[in-house]
Amino acid sequence: MADSTDRRADATRQQIIRAAAHQFAQRPYHDVGLDDILAEAELTKGAMYFHFRSKHALALAVIDGQLARAGAAVQELVDRKLSGLETLIDFGYQMAVEDITTDAARAMLHLLPVVGRAEGLQTAVLDDAVQALSVVAERAIAEGDVVDADPQEVTRVLLALYLGLRQAGDLEEPEQFLLRVERSWGVVLPGVVPLDRLDYFLQFIRRRTALAIRATAVRESSDVPDDRIS
Repeated sequence: MADSTDRRADATRQQIIRAAAHQFAQRPYHDVGLDDILAEAELTKGAMYFHFRSKHALALAVIDGQLARAGAAVQELVDRKLSGLETLIDFGYQMAVEDITTDAARAMLHLLPVVGRAEGLQTAVLDDAVQALSVVAERAIAEGDVVDADPQEVTRVLLALYLGLRQAGDLEEPEQFLLRVERSWGVVLPGVVPLDRLDYFLQFIRRRTALAIRATAVRESSDVPDDRIS
């Protein structure tokens, strides 16, 4: 009986988080009210307050859930044993596909500058991402695919590139956004990749762009949540 109650409670909690992620993905944090979330979740305020004390706590739960999924996705990419730079490029495209097609990923990136800045969460999340990915960047440098540089700075530049693109671009136009990602890689790579390896990675990026465009089209047409590019 207790297990059944716990399962129902967890299902309700996840139902609230999904509704919140959808709302936060579509509109600015301060424009989303608890009534909007509860209406979408089809639950009462009592059900929400049983799990979350406030909209702020709910936003943090959305961020935490997506961070856990993103961490698992990074590990999955690393386990594929591609070269360091191929892995970094794949991470960038996977982040873009998730941002375009999933509420949780888009909501997290919307929320971090708002609810995460005051508590230092945004800085902590970005620092953690840099630490995790700098190991991959260090491998890319050792493999000779990236010029000798500080791997953390290489990673920061790549993260900043994507975050800037999503601010200036339109996620509602997936193909155009992904082509812009491709063009941006084309600008950055000549500054960090040795000339004799540049052509291979420019072709690699073109292939990854095509795969990402196809992945977003499949997800949007079928609502499949986990069609990762490969």
